[in-house]
Amino acid sequence: MRGIVVFAAALAVSCSAAAAPPKKSVAPAGEPAMQVYVVRGAHAGCEPQCPQWIAAQGRIVSGTAEKFRKVLRDLGDRKLPIFIDSLGGSIVESFAIGRLIRAKDLAVAVTGTTFTPCAPKELACRKSKAGGELRGLAQPHMSKCASACVFVLAGGTRRLVGKGAAVGVHQGIKIQRMYLVSKQRASDGSIKTTKTLAWEGKGSVDRKTNADTRKYLAEMGISDVLMSLIESTPHESIRRLEAWELQATRLATEYLNGEQLITGTPAPPLPRSPEPWAIKPPAPNPSYELPGTLHDICVQLGRCNQDGTPKDSDIVDVPDLLRRDSK
Repeated sequence: MRGIVVFAAALAVSCSAAAAPPKKSVAPAGEPAMQVYVVRGAHAGCEPQCPQWIAAQGRIVSGTAEKFRKVLRDLGDRKLPIFIDSLGGSIVESFAIGRLIRAKDLAVAVTGTTFTPCAPKELACRKSKAGGELRGLAQPHMSKCASACVFVLAGGTRRLVGKGAAVGVHQGIKIQRMYLVSKQRASDGSIKTTKTLAWEGKGSVDRKTNADTRKYLAEMGISDVLMSLIESTPHESIRRLEAWELQATRLATEYLNGEQLITGTPAPPLPRSPEPWAIKPPAPNPSYELPGTLHDICVQLGRCNQDGTPKDSDIVDVPDLLRRDSK
């Protein structure tokens, strides 16, 4: 029997709800395994110094970290930003990728890539590539980073999520599979091995996985608030994080997308936090936790009476905050 832990989701950019996970794959059906390429921009007017980036798109599976490792090794000391667009996948691989990115001191932006004139998987495109160079356009709108993808995002020293992109979290699941293995001798004397899936079961991740996740996020400087949001969101649904939540958890350092990054567009101001949950952005580096009592909450919001009770009747306990659906 084999067990794997995955975080995978179906995240709609235009809304906060999501489809249920598929029955067999570690990511939603239709999303291919992640490919990692170095791309040179094809935006109008960028010649002769069109910017380059690393495009990473698709589900995170076994071997994805090795693809990143190869691309980064080939780049040597060059530091290119990573534009990621993924609905999740293997948590173990995502941790490995995040640590590779952090070791290289790279930026990560939630931004898709449209290859031009064609995708690299197409035969005609592979034949037409000059010098192995791929050209593309940064496409931030309708791009997403959900489930295990957020751990890759967490690895960036600059973590960019701008307008048009969606980031979502939920609990992981543990998948156990049992295979029937048969061996048959061919006429030439060789042995043919066939492996058939006989059973598959899904369950909640264990305490060790959650502890490893919490440790990884702390290693990357991400607030433990993010882990609270992950644990409070069932795997069958997904919580799309709002811009102010991305900032409060430190999962995003800038409200900027990949297209703005490579064109040098100044970052717009972070959208105003909704009332009454206007959690103040954390100061540089200190530990940031959600307040645990009504008094702590009204102090942080600056809305306490002299006796320490909240001025507002709509200030409620922290569990209600964690259960609140994103709009």
